[in-house]
Amino acid sequence: MYPPPVLPQDAFAPFPPGPSGASGLWNRLPRNLVALLIGVAAGLLLAASGLSFDDRAMPLVALGAVLAVSVHGLLAGLLARRSGLASIHSHVGVGRWIGSLTVGGQLLVFRLLPLVLFAPCRAVADLPDLRRRLWRATAVQFLLQSAISAALVLAGGPAAALGWGLGAVTLLTFTSRPHRVTSPAWRLLRLPFGKEEARLDEWRCDPAALAAARAQSSGRLDLMRAALTAAPPSGSPRRQALWAGLALAEGRYGEATYEAVALLGRSTAPSLRAEALHLYACALSDGIRTGLWPADQAMPHFTAAAAALRAQAAPAVLRRTDLGAREAYFQGDYKRAVTLAARAAATAPEALSRSMALNTLAVAHTAAGRPRDAARAAARASALLHR
Repeated sequence: MYPPPVLPQDAFAPFPPGPSGASGLWNRLPRNLVALLIGVAAGLLLAASGLSFDDRAMPLVALGAVLAVSVHGLLAGLLARRSGLASIHSHVGVGRWIGSLTVGGQLLVFRLLPLVLFAPCRAVADLPDLRRRLWRATAVQFLLQSAISAALVLAGGPAAALGWGLGAVTLLTFTSRPHRVTSPAWRLLRLPFGKEEARLDEWRCDPAALAAARAQSSGRLDLMRAALTAAPPSGSPRRQALWAGLALAEGRYGEATYEAVALLGRSTAPSLRAEALHLYACALSDGIRTGLWPADQAMPHFTAAAAALRAQAAPAVLRRTDLGAREAYFQGDYKRAVTLAARAAATAPEALSRSMALNTLAVAHTAAGRPRDAARAAARASALLHR
């Protein structure tokens, strides 16, 4: 139950033995096969429609595919209240982080390339009649996107190419990875049947967890702490992940490792397992770097956690965090650590992960003998957080 008991700060949880997860190839194969089949089908439809693959049509098809991402995000936002999915943070554009603001208690990140009008990050809300809410909103969104695609195709001319691109991505979005819980394909094609709704139990976020997640994304550790401590005790896995994240952000590294290992032991949801592994590795990394634990004792567990993340095929965690930079730092490759930490900070999805990457960048700059760069990175990291 949470809040968790106070744990010794000078001890860490050992990495649990056992299988770390399926190989990356196996996890990616189903989606790639579906993508290939949909690509072939889309090509046949394009050929049947008489749309020529000339220099004018193909850029418009590509633009339609890009437009599909924005349409999907905008419709998701419009349907949010009745969908059973609650928005945590959002972004406009893609690429490097250029700024952010808080709107209605939620972080909105602006990125360099204005290719995406709006894209929300959402979580499953703990609501009654959740199965019907999720399926109905997903079905409505699929029909709306399909209708927009069909209208563009029927309009003919350049609009038809846009419609084909939008339609192909819409089909891909709502049919790929139907085995992955909470994906659009799973919500549309599998959730209505059998006992699939029971698989949502690990994904449900109660109001306290939603408030804490939004505060975490915005870098508001004070609000995150308040939301978690004021709520009634809960055995929610999502609440446990948030407690572990708060412990890590507040420098309680020993507690963070214990909570992360406990979460790893109880969870089957891939996103929760990846989050637990990442929190565990980061807590160990910070504990080693600050001298809390000897490197010869803690480093093998850090290495095992990083290897388990890769074996579990968690590309988003590896790509959007500074874990690779931490590994390079411990290997003494400070130049690579600087590069990877700067990249993680530029592409971070929200404020807390960006702050962590900037702190790692400051550590790497210090090790590389660049104190001014380190001070700038540390100041930027501090400015993102409210403790």
